Amino acid sequence: MILTKQIQWFKITIIVTTIGLLGIGSWYLYHIHKPQEQILDFDDLRDTTDILTIFKRDWYWLVASEDYSPEFMLKYRAPTQDFRYMGQLNIKVLRNQDGLLIGFVAYYLKTATEGLLLFLDVNPSFRSKGYSEQLLTYALNDLKKLGANIVHLVTRTNNIHAINLYQHTNFTETSRTDGFVYFAKQLSS
Repeated sequence: MILTKQIQWFKITIIVTTIGLLGIGSWYLYHIHKPQEQILDFDDLRDTTDILTIFKRDWYWLVASEDYSPEFMLKYRAPTQDFRYMGQLNIKVLRNQDGLLIGFVAYYLKTATEGLLLFLDVNPSFRSKGYSEQLLTYALNDLKKLGANIVHLVTRTNNIHAINLYQHTNFTETSRTDGFVYFAKQLSS
């Protein structure tokens, strides 16, 4: 009789322990190892088509000149068709756990201490979720690591969402001219 009760308690203990471990393991996998959005280096094969689609959709917001070539930019990692800047452009993409492109950011060092944020765009279905700020923060941190102590950017005066983002992240408006607003941000040491 006593041995039977001990065996029952042992079985109950094993069952409760197993349930507890499964619960802890499930929580750990969900909260610690769940797939999340990732900022990745630009990859020609994976990202070119998606970024060119963004340029077609948002050309007005991204580009000031009709003769700008996003194809050249992506192929040569250059902010302009000036060959002195070939390979200098950093392009990062943000993808979700399903591999869908959330957005991208492109930036470079214009001088040894001056960074320029060239492009920042998020697909419409992912907007208003903090992804623009996530990409911007990543770019600012990377530019700082590269040696920048100031970052400049330009956007259109009617791009209210971008202006709000830059003001929210402590950029200072430096000027407005011909439909564009210029911002700068000092990076702390």
